[in-house]
Amino acid sequence: MDTTRYSKWGGSSEEVPGGPWGRWVHWSRRPLFLALAVLVATVLWAVILSILLSSASTERAALLDGQDLLRTNASKQTAALGALKEEVGDCHSCCSGTQAQLQTTRAELGEAQAKLMEQESALQELRERVTQGLAEAGRDREDVRTELFRALEAVRLQNNSCEPCPTSWLSFEGSCYFFSVPKTTWAAAQGHCADASAHLVIVGGLDEQGFLTRNTRGRGYWLGLRAVRHLGKVQGYQWVDGVSLSFSHWNQGEPNDAWGRENCVMMLHTGLWNDAPCDSEKDGWICEKRRNC
Repeated sequence: MDTTRYSKWGGSSEEVPGGPWGRWVHWSRRPLFLALAVLVATVLWAVILSILLSSASTERAALLDGQDLLRTNASKQTAALGALKEEVGDCHSCCSGTQAQLQTTRAELGEAQAKLMEQESALQELRERVTQGLAEAGRDREDVRTELFRALEAVRLQNNSCEPCPTSWLSFEGSCYFFSVPKTTWAAAQGHCADASAHLVIVGGLDEQGFLTRNTRGRGYWLGLRAVRHLGKVQGYQWVDGVSLSFSHWNQGEPNDAWGRENCVMMLHTGLWNDAPCDSEKDGWICEKRRNC
């Protein structure tokens, strides 16, 4: 038998000792090689595992440090959020108090304003009453004067102390009346009368109205009467001397305040009254003034 064979571990041929002893030596080397290979692999795996564990331990330490930092930041943020909530609560309480004070002040201001408006209304009413009283007192004085003139008229042949009316003026119960021919607006008519130391006619009663009707000569004339409005609506009428209307002689269906702009009053050729726009230039005017006695 040929004892020369190729070595399993090498490419060269080696001679295997012959006999039983030689075969035993040959086969006993294989476990040794295997054990050596296993040992080398184990050492390499241990080195690799040690490296991996070291890297993992480093990363774990870094993660723990980051976690601690996050916890610290979270604690700080929580504390800051708590402080901010307290500030917001304080601000809300302060704002609530300020709002309550503002509402209280607003209510007090509203009450004061209401009282002021009441006082202003009462003052306005008192002023109107005083004005009306003075106007009525002036009218009463003129009425007394008229009555006196009537008494004097009865003895006018014996007493000629009263001045006569100006030329083209008509006399009636102590007053002089001028019936114009030209036509103009209500304001211009009042201006013409003022220039003559007179005013637009104030009709005091039926007798005076009859005198005026008899002298219209088929024309229309402005009277010294205007509408009193409140919030755009006619509340009444007032003479130029401030006295409210008591006697009236309206035409049928008048006053109608057509288009909401008929603030002045004129006398038709029939003697009946009609409200008309103050800027109308379709009518003349009648001036009135007392005779000097």
